Formats: sequence, C-alpha cells, structure tokens
Amino acid sequence: MSWKGIIEEMKHTGRFIDRPSYSDADLDKWEKDHGCRFPESFRGILTQGSYEIANFYFHPLKESAEFPDFAIFAQWNDDSFAFKRGPEQDKAVFVLLSGEKPLQKFENFEQFFRNVAALTAQSNNPE
Repeated sequence: MSWKGIIEEMKHTGRFIDRPSYSDADLDKWEKDHGCRFPESFRGILTQGSYEIANFYFHPLKESAEFPDFAIFAQWNDDSFAFKRGPEQDKAVFVLLSGEKPLQKFENFEQFFRNVAALTAQSNNPE
C-alpha cells in the first residue's frame, strides 16, 4: 500500500487529523538548514495532516552532537529516527540510540511510515 493509501486508512480509523504537521515552507527551510533533501513521501505525509500514532512523534529536524551526520525527524519511545544528511532524495531511515552505532532500519521513508502505521494499529495487549 502506498503512503497515500495508508493515510486514507488512517482517516477511516480516526487516526488522522486534517491539520498538516508542517508546511512546505517549514520543510524547505529544514532542507536548507540541515543540508539534506527530503523524499517526496516525507514531504507529502507531513504536509497532508497529523497522525494519532501512540508514543510516536514527528518533530522539527534536529541535530545531535553524538550523530553529526544525521538529521533526526521523529521519536518513538527512546528511539530516534533520522536521515543521513546529503543531497540524495530517496534516503534510508536510521535508528539512533545513545551509545550505539546508527542502524539502517528501512530502505526508504515510505517503508518506514508503512511499518510504523502497521505496528501502531495492532493491539499490544489483546484480551
């Protein structure tokens, strides 16, 4: 399923807020400030709306002194998710944990978003 299909599914389950997380101008500024180019899916997902995903947050790009080659875009519990900085547009998604080497977890952002949406749609405590 494409990222647009995931958003449609989230709308039907009440996990979508029809208010963009960020504007195109915000994303343009982040690209310039952090020396990276975002995937089309990243731009589309963040400018379409906001998402009810338990303990998961997209936030303005930030840098980490521990991981200077990465731009962090999201947090889920203790995990930080980041793109490696650079001009490539279809970027892999890395997991950053303090004291650990960066781990490439997903080939691209769309794969990452699909996985996060699927994991958070499941019940963690079925009865």
